[in-house]
Amino acid sequence: MSSHHDYIIEITAQHDALKPFAPENGQPLRFAIGDAVIYTNEFGAQFQRCVTGFYRPAGLSGLYARGARYLLDSLSPWMPVAESGLCPDESA
Repeated sequence: MSSHHDYIIEITAQHDALKPFAPENGQPLRFAIGDAVIYTNEFGAQFQRCVTGFYRPAGLSGLYARGARYLLDSLSPWMPVAESGLCPDESA
């Protein structure tokens, strides 16, 4: 891989071939705007959050191709997260 741009193109091509993530796989997104969720990051730390929007990039996006669909009320509200890192917050 020679550049970040090449990486994005490769990841997008893999996504387009497999379409494993909602809504491309024909399944609805699991969470709606306003839903209380628990976000678990890659290190296993959990945070109570709320879904504030959906990530819809205008162009190629490695994050989108890797399943990031949700925007949360966090210190990085512009950084999307994948549905696989979310579960309903039953305490809310």
